[in-house]
Amino acid sequence: MTKFQKQMLTIAAAGALTAVTALPALAFENEFHGLFNFNTVFSNYNNSSSGNIVPTKEKNKMNNYMEQRARIQYIAKASDDLKMVTQFEIDNQYGKAKSTGTNGTNIDTDTVNVEVKHAYLDFNIGKNFNTKLGMQPYKDTLKGIFVDADVAAVTTKTKIGAYTLGLGFSRLNDSVNGTTVTRVGDLNKDLFMFDNTFAFSKDTKAALSYYFLADYTVANKRDMVHTLGLSAETKLGPVALSGFAAMQAGHSKGGGIGNTGNGAGGIGTPAKDNYHGWAANVAAKANVGPGVARTGFLFVSGDNGNANHSHGWASTAVQSYNESGLIILTRNTANSPSNTDQYIRRVITNQATAYMGYNAKLTDKFNLDGGVGFAWVPASVGAPVDKKTGRANASDFMGTEIGLTAGYQLYKNLKLMALGAYMINGGYYKGSATEGTAANAKDPENPYTMRLQARYSF
Repeated sequence: MTKFQKQMLTIAAAGALTAVTALPALAFENEFHGLFNFNTVFSNYNNSSSGNIVPTKEKNKMNNYMEQRARIQYIAKASDDLKMVTQFEIDNQYGKAKSTGTNGTNIDTDTVNVEVKHAYLDFNIGKNFNTKLGMQPYKDTLKGIFVDADVAAVTTKTKIGAYTLGLGFSRLNDSVNGTTVTRVGDLNKDLFMFDNTFAFSKDTKAALSYYFLADYTVANKRDMVHTLGLSAETKLGPVALSGFAAMQAGHSKGGGIGNTGNGAGGIGTPAKDNYHGWAANVAAKANVGPGVARTGFLFVSGDNGNANHSHGWASTAVQSYNESGLIILTRNTANSPSNTDQYIRRVITNQATAYMGYNAKLTDKFNLDGGVGFAWVPASVGAPVDKKTGRANASDFMGTEIGLTAGYQLYKNLKLMALGAYMINGGYYKGSATEGTAANAKDPENPYTMRLQARYSF
């Protein structure tokens, strides 16, 4: 290289450096988060599926299986006011036959199994208006008993001082049930969300919410449910209190609104003309000793069998009630780290639940959580039949759950857990085992589950 060429190269490099440093600083960021959950199960009802548990057999053989769930979240952040959020999920059951689109991992585990959980745009317009557009998580202000799900939606939040207005629209289904489609957007299930939240102080807030669920997924049939709820939370000294009350009204044209009494859930069965459901909750927790003591009560109405009215609580059929800490009686997504998602009431309707528990942090790494729950049915429609008497449930008491969870924080991002729960069936299931007869009625076996888990997050 000649002296002249070296001088030109030096000048070019200096010019390029000057141009780069003169550009405005870009704030684009790439964020990666994720989790890995391993779960091994020993249970007489968990069978790696999801749904409502109905104890029916006098004796159940124990199921044993292993499963895992991995989630990878990528956030493309252009600025504090604009980002795209994506999350992908991989579920696998060990040894299950594999094929495209399933969660099998039998020998030579490679298979196609990646789900898009979230994919949405999150942006602000000004300082007080936020919009989320796309596949996103949404949870109602009623602690999740109406909807707690990933939905394709447009949601907005407008903050004016202590007041926040939340608006949203989601299309839950479109052109389903095998009906011949002549116009896209005609046979669909739509959800409209309207949340008003006011913060009276940093410890006290209240929300007034309205949710409208319109189901047109069956041709020549229209189901419409209006849900109005009032919720609040506050702190009184060391005690945190929260609760809500909600009522529903609606009607069906063409028949089919309401819930079956046993909690089959959603809207669609049996056929009713009018709908009137309600729900209420109160809960408290406080720091006591080395942990947190908690207690609460949840009521969701059930169908009373009236020919023209359904009084059961209707929902999107994807709900939760996590603060109970229960493992068997009522759906708690915190205890469902993988595909195992079975409860007496996975679809939360027709159940009154009282519970108490204590979460103890015994050391910096070791915690021990225990709890007990009791459940009743508000309505007996669809109850198990006592074969000895030929009548539905001997009582409205569903049973008692006793649960215990031990956790050890092995590393900052890795927690090892062992948990177990046992439910003592109440009179609701008396004499209803399939093996029994009128002369020799038998009670179904009590449900139980034991799990070993490893949870890694970053």
